[in-house]
Amino acid sequence: MPLQLQNCQHEILQHDPSPFAALAGYDQPSQEKRAAAVMATGRVQKNRIVQTPLKTFPAPLVLPHDDLNYDPDCSPQSFKSWLHEEERNKILSGERRGTLYVARVPQIGKDVEFIRDWTKSSLEMSPENSQVTTSHSPAIEFFVDYLKAFYHDMDVAELPFRLQWTAWSNNTKRHASGKQNSIPKHLALRYNDRKTRIRVRSPPDGLFPAQMNLEDILDAATEMLPDDAYALLLLVDHDIYESEDDDFCCGRAYGGSRIAVVQTARYQPCLDVKENVDRAHIWPASHCKSFIDALCKVEDVEPQPPTAQQIKLSRDGPMRAAVDAASMTLTITSESTQEIQALWFSRLARTVSHELGHCFGMDHCVYYACNMQSTMGMKEDLRQPPYLCPVCEAKVGHAIAREWKNETELEKKTWIMERCKTLAEFCKKLENQEMGSTMWRGLHAWLEVRLECL
Repeated sequence: MPLQLQNCQHEILQHDPSPFAALAGYDQPSQEKRAAAVMATGRVQKNRIVQTPLKTFPAPLVLPHDDLNYDPDCSPQSFKSWLHEEERNKILSGERRGTLYVARVPQIGKDVEFIRDWTKSSLEMSPENSQVTTSHSPAIEFFVDYLKAFYHDMDVAELPFRLQWTAWSNNTKRHASGKQNSIPKHLALRYNDRKTRIRVRSPPDGLFPAQMNLEDILDAATEMLPDDAYALLLLVDHDIYESEDDDFCCGRAYGGSRIAVVQTARYQPCLDVKENVDRAHIWPASHCKSFIDALCKVEDVEPQPPTAQQIKLSRDGPMRAAVDAASMTLTITSESTQEIQALWFSRLARTVSHELGHCFGMDHCVYYACNMQSTMGMKEDLRQPPYLCPVCEAKVGHAIAREWKNETELEKKTWIMERCKTLAEFCKKLENQEMGSTMWRGLHAWLEVRLECL
């Protein structure tokens, strides 16, 4: 059943870190440091600091149990640091290696047909939850089109060959019942005429029947990386884990190796009830002050009346437009398969672009609320924005406009504007395809108002 959405007007928005951030030990870098972080020199004269409006780029929220709660001193990666990172893979003009490849979820071989049920959660398979429904994961075409917009001017294509789950040994068929004690220790991921052994285990939380090992899948990705690829992303419909200490892992990139893997299973909207996700306050409404105050109060941080600055910043601007546009979608009382698909895709798209960002050499962002922030779990993941902050946008802009397209610094600024337009057009296209959702409508409104200022 869909969540009961809260009747919140999101009147006052939180553009600075939450009141809990100080207790966590997080201090947002100063305006001067943030301005310098965008510069290739790493310096900026005080009388030439360009004020980045909080209305457009608010600070990280840093709520209880967020990643920055546990790692508040995480070292920032400035544009200068990124530019001189020795392990960064440059996309140099004239080189053949410039395509972002996306692989379809692997097919399921007839000899391991039983693993099809591994994509279904215990919620879906339980008799008392017969109304919990899901569908096949979003089509690869949506991911290809989105990445073409997000990494504007990059070549993005589907991997030209299919992957397939198959048996690793002749004993695998004996485990076809799918029961915990009958799960095979290994499967195989086949590609072309090769296959890689993939470890399998039962997940600690029991949410899915089985999990596949992320590191093994990444090994396979390394082997199949095309010669003309800048990076390769594999989508996997099954639950995955990275190490024996993990409960699960939603995705991971080996940036230096230019490979990434993202699972779709844990992002299924039907799991929101279990995760206690408040859909009324996923991004952009995650910046609602009332919502933030409620989360901070659990940690004995008493709510304070809004300041004059908070009231002023909440009146207009890209974030106000985003929240208002997204709030218009929160009248859903039932969920069709199409609505589930739209919500599912929006969540995966943000993670896919984030993991590929690591392939561009970007570390996790601590300057602003940003698509490149780290996350501790699904609830924090859904509170984070799909856009890049000025620092991370400068990195991607340099990689594509300056290095790949061999354009000037002035043309890089034009590229940033064109990228925003392309992303806005993508959001509109999704709406026309009945794949619009809270995040896309919020992002479209945010982009439209930001473009007025560029």
